[in-house]
Amino acid sequence: MIDLSGMPVVDVHCHPFLDRGPLTAEEFTNLASFGGGSVAYMEQAGIEVDEAIRAELQRVKRDTLYFRRLVRDLAAFFGTDADLDAVLAARNQAVSDGYSAYVQRLYADAGLETLVFDFGYPVPNLALDAVREELPVEIVPILRIEPLIAGLLATDIGWSEFASRFDDTIHEALTIGGYRGLKSIIAYRTGLDISPISRTSDQGMLALDAIRRGLGGGSMKQLRDHLLCRSIELAIEHDVPMQIHTGMGDFEVNLPLARPSLLHDLLRFPPFRACRVLLVHTGYPWHREAGYMANVLPRVYCDISEGVPFAGHAARAIISEVLEMAPISKVLYGSDGFNIPEINFTSAKLGKQALAQVLTDLVADGMLSHAEATEAGSMILAGNARELYRLA
Repeated sequence: MIDLSGMPVVDVHCHPFLDRGPLTAEEFTNLASFGGGSVAYMEQAGIEVDEAIRAELQRVKRDTLYFRRLVRDLAAFFGTDADLDAVLAARNQAVSDGYSAYVQRLYADAGLETLVFDFGYPVPNLALDAVREELPVEIVPILRIEPLIAGLLATDIGWSEFASRFDDTIHEALTIGGYRGLKSIIAYRTGLDISPISRTSDQGMLALDAIRRGLGGGSMKQLRDHLLCRSIELAIEHDVPMQIHTGMGDFEVNLPLARPSLLHDLLRFPPFRACRVLLVHTGYPWHREAGYMANVLPRVYCDISEGVPFAGHAARAIISEVLEMAPISKVLYGSDGFNIPEINFTSAKLGKQALAQVLTDLVADGMLSHAEATEAGSMILAGNARELYRLA
């Protein structure tokens, strides 16, 4: 059996968080669950949630295999029974004794050394300095373009200033702001079926004009498509990676329009081939498409986040199926952890286990030697991310 348990981990896709203090079982369940807390989403939408519905939503969240695994991993860490109340009592005591020290011990147990944070979530966005002060690991921030677009749309400026502010904000973030890459969740907004000709500035100008005049006709999609193309160009100019959300997400994502293959024409367009593009979540459940694209498009990469850990025992199949076509050097570990540090922790545990199982199978099948499999584990867990983001 290939042993990856002691290897360092770079979590290439997750979201920042701050100390929330001790948590109740309901709070912990909502914060740790995939897609966020259903009760919170319903309440934000103005839907009254009675106690029966609240209890049902808590139960179904805790019945996912991912959540059961999370409780078991934390029980092993704290040395308690695999019971949510027992785990929370130990967790809350550790947080009260010192949050940063607790996170340091938790992450050391999983080998987590570096977190690549998309600061576009949560909203309102957290301050980079505050996150770095609380978390005792290397923090690598990336800039999500959608909050920038929303802020510019809220003004009454014309196209020339709109485009200038968009470029200048990204330039400042990537030069003096400390950000190491860009990210888009256009799959959530208007989908991934984006034509390469959207890069023309005329499309941006005409789309913004139509939006300002209250016209429909797909003008918002045309504007977002143009700004994604512009972001790819800026990523090339600054020589930083571009993350693009593909596949699964929370309940808001338009899943049929989030297939990674919809990006194929865009990413093989000659002017865009120089961009290092990370297909976030490998497009799960279409992760084989992402693996194929990483094979045929020289600067396209896959991260296995969100499927690991939230698809639970599917982690092994996801990694195995992505590696059917994707080069070992273009597959990166990630979690999509958010809200609390325990998600990143259990994801790293599950990711190491699933990857070790896959690599052991590959050795048994004669695809890799034991030494090659061990090296592949090191690359996927940390080495590929350090190379992609030019980290020491």
